[in-house]
Amino acid sequence: MRIIIDVREGTDTKGKRAVICRTHYFRSEKDCLRVYNCGVEIYDAIKEGFGRGFVGGEIIHEGERK
Repeated sequence: MRIIIDVREGTDTKGKRAVICRTHYFRSEKDCLRVYNCGVEIYDAIKEGFGRGFVGGEIIHEGERK
């Protein structure tokens, strides 16, 4: 399992300069259930952390991508 955190400069919906944080994860067919469950818990902790303390930008949580 891979967790991707993409942080870049961009513009918000009002056209102002902002930081954009996009998070998602990929799961492999080779990942055992324990790895998958642990990865999802880590992803959820990261998502919660960004949601609480991120100011001045846009946060996009995509979840699992295929």
